[in-house]
Amino acid sequence: MIIQILSNLREEGYLAKGRHPTVAPFFAGANVAFRREALDEVGGFDPACKTGEDCDLCVRLSAADKELYLRRSAVIRHRNPSTLRHLVRQWYGYGRYHPYVFAKHNERAAEAYLRLRRPADGELYSCVLWRRFPVGIVLFVTKFLMMHVIGLASLVVWLIGWTAAAWAGLVTTLLLAGLYVWPDVRRWGLFTGGAYAGLRYCADLALFVGAFIGGLRERMLYFSATVD
Repeated sequence: MIIQILSNLREEGYLAKGRHPTVAPFFAGANVAFRREALDEVGGFDPACKTGEDCDLCVRLSAADKELYLRRSAVIRHRNPSTLRHLVRQWYGYGRYHPYVFAKHNERAAEAYLRLRRPADGELYSCVLWRRFPVGIVLFVTKFLMMHVIGLASLVVWLIGWTAAAWAGLVTTLLLAGLYVWPDVRRWGLFTGGAYAGLRYCADLALFVGAFIGGLRERMLYFSATVD
């Protein structure tokens, strides 16, 4: 996703103010409550945000010097997707409208983000490149992205006839695929973990494709973060 997954903020308390608007900690709309007066002060929900409205609102509240507080004892009930088709449609929708939120809160620039090895204060990504640019280019460097880029590059160089480079690319692709699957396998075992990794791959692919299409509609190239 374009924004941080709040579960990485382990301790109860106030969220840190993000160093970059759309990669800052936020509350997901499925488990958050806002004071009515705070909502009114920042203009309420943006009706153009079909998804990502929670991020947009948290960014605006934070910019208005409001505080966001995490309470671990709060209990919510949420219905998750029950079919693969529902899962794919849901994550495609997440990706489709995230570029709108990103463009709303950021200048046009070429920017790149790297996943932090040890998330801090709820943040998962760090901005490693930012330069003003006529066309918005947003790149989240993830195992999911690199696995596909190197795999496609390996196919191209194999077609050209560079066999040694193609084999090196294939080995690298398989290594990245193993790293992508490993967290689920380590937690759930080979078969159950493999199934979870497959579902996560479907969600990631839908998110990535949706975000790329949404980015084109915002006149930008948007290569989304994923769940890996």
